[in-house]
Amino acid sequence: MITVRTVACIILLLFAAYIAIMNWACVIASELNRRKGIAKHHSTVPLVSFIVAGMFAYPLYPFAYKSWIAIIPLVDIGNWLFLIGLPVAVIRGAFKKEQTPREP
Repeated sequence: MITVRTVACIILLLFAAYIAIMNWACVIASELNRRKGIAKHHSTVPLVSFIVAGMFAYPLYPFAYKSWIAIIPLVDIGNWLFLIGLPVAVIRGAFKKEQTPREP
């Protein structure tokens, strides 16, 4: 049973790592597109690696030392963009002046 739990945990952690790597690739591609003047934006997927690693892999891991599992969500830029970018966007939107259309 320990072997099955370990293999399942490793598969889930590999999936979480894949999501984290793809989030980094999206951020890099978006930045390269911005520098080239291309308007295409690649979106990240926030909190998926946290959910997979924290809610599924952490309880499945059969051994005592589990804190290393938190490394994957910590290095995922999608989580950081969500935690930092969302409040910044809300604050910017709250203080943005609305432009009223001019009448002809």
